[in-house]
Amino acid sequence: MLGATCVGYLWAGGSLFEREPPLLALGILLIVLTAALAGRSRAAALLARAGLGAALAGIAWTATRYLRLGALDSPDALMGRLYLLGLALGAAGVVALFLLVKRLRPVPKFAVVDVLPLAGFAAALALGVLWLVGDDARLRPCRLGNDAACDIVASRLIEAAERAPSAPPTSWEVQAARVLDEYGCRGREPGTCAVQRYASGTVALRAGRFDAARQAFLRACDEDRSWCARAAQEKSLPWTPDERARLERHL
Repeated sequence: MLGATCVGYLWAGGSLFEREPPLLALGILLIVLTAALAGRSRAAALLARAGLGAALAGIAWTATRYLRLGALDSPDALMGRLYLLGLALGAAGVVALFLLVKRLRPVPKFAVVDVLPLAGFAAALALGVLWLVGDDARLRPCRLGNDAACDIVASRLIEAAERAPSAPPTSWEVQAARVLDEYGCRGREPGTCAVQRYASGTVALRAGRFDAARQAFLRACDEDRSWCARAAQEKSLPWTPDERARLERHL
């Protein structure tokens, strides 16, 4: 069920390598391990025990690290306790699965059925490595919620637009703008979000997506009036009279 959920999430339109963690690799591995355990595969039992043990160690490490950060002494102590409760429930579920796998009686020797879980593990490992290598290190911190990293990405996009305003954006710049649209401005002040809105608009403008650029510039203007004058100077955009008046009203 867990593996089918991971694969179904991607089937519904999720990205393969922009999500944390790589759900495709996890889904394939869980489905293959389940099928191999049903066939009493010895390799599947060993892989499942090793994976559950690693998951339990990861949960314990996360809990101790969270406690060292003083989560229970922070102003939002209730959320800290709920987070630790979720970790405890997750650990209990891992222990229950470990005991369930331990009760299974695999065949005494390795057989042809053991090729299935080993192949699934190899495929999951290959996809995980591809996700790790393919994910740009400059964008991953922003995806993970680092606000300072998102600000740095936005500054680079604006600087690139200033250097070459008529040049089409690079593939990295298009990807960076998409990351800002999807992951940026989480709980941030409107003034800070305006920088990211405007940066995304510069990429859309250079790509010829004028409607998206106008909307991004107008949102930046609404969130921080200091960006209104800069947006009004974008002469290449076909501003409507209402949009022009909206910009000039904040000048």
